[in-house]
Amino acid sequence: MPYLEIRKLEKKYKDFTLSASFGVDEGEFLCVIGPSGSGKSTLLSLIAGLDKPDGGTVTIDGKDITKMKIQERGIGMVFQDFTLFPSMNVEKNIQFGMTEKKAEKKKISDALLSLVGLEGYAKRSVSSLSGGEAQRVQLARAIAAKPKILLLDEPLSALDAPLRKSIRSSIRAIHDALGITMIYVTHDREEAFSISDSILIMHDGKTVAMGTAEELYRHPKDLFTAFFTGEGTALPAHLVFENMEGSVFFRPENAVISEESISAEMYPMHVVFPDAEIISCEFCGSDYILGLEYQGYPLLCQSATKPRRKTVSVMILKESILNLQ
Repeated sequence: MPYLEIRKLEKKYKDFTLSASFGVDEGEFLCVIGPSGSGKSTLLSLIAGLDKPDGGTVTIDGKDITKMKIQERGIGMVFQDFTLFPSMNVEKNIQFGMTEKKAEKKKISDALLSLVGLEGYAKRSVSSLSGGEAQRVQLARAIAAKPKILLLDEPLSALDAPLRKSIRSSIRAIHDALGITMIYVTHDREEAFSISDSILIMHDGKTVAMGTAEELYRHPKDLFTAFFTGEGTALPAHLVFENMEGSVFFRPENAVISEESISAEMYPMHVVFPDAEIISCEFCGSDYILGLEYQGYPLLCQSATKPRRKTVSVMILKESILNLQ
């Protein structure tokens, strides 16, 4: 049985219904991704008890917490907006809600400041902190409550890109050090791929796919998941394989270009698109991403070198092409 189990959880609004079912193992780092308005933050609110569901259950370690009060659930939460108390210094913010004696409180808060990389910040004013420092203090305060599960709702969205990368690595290191179960909502696919154990994808209020980053990228079950986890090309299946319905999909790195004239007979293990026209060529540092057109259909390919010709042949290994709906 999963440590956290969401079973047929439902929340109805006037023009939106959230419906979710999934499980999270103890100590797992799950990232929840999806388009804006897909229900990611609503899901966290229901798990935390900030909102009440219209149906379904939330259980932790086999115990139904669906109707429990927020403070009884053993769940910590870190929001994207900084929610520190401005009248308290860093140390007091972390210690807020602790029941230990004064000396023990200081020992714990000092240890947490060290854990989040803020040694020596105990007496600093909250107003003097940078955005990244404030978010680290908020994380330390959430951990201080010793939650069974820690929920993080786009905690780095207000920070610039270099700082996001630094702090997300710190969050992963903290998870690994403490072994705490974390659910991390983000709109950033790269962020989810880099720090998660597994990823849950939401779309229109529903949980549509779940797996490791590699599983979702290499073996998506539908076109939405395929495109949401990375770039690719979708074509009518009959254009590639006779008598096949639906669509076929392949990633840019699975497409090889040739500036020589080739045919399918020369490469029986591949699908060949001869005379594809290059529409765009973007240098990405280590390679080029090419936008091409073949018989009116767009193709996306990756190339180690910049093509010299405007028209090329494209080859895709048949076993790397997915049949999706």
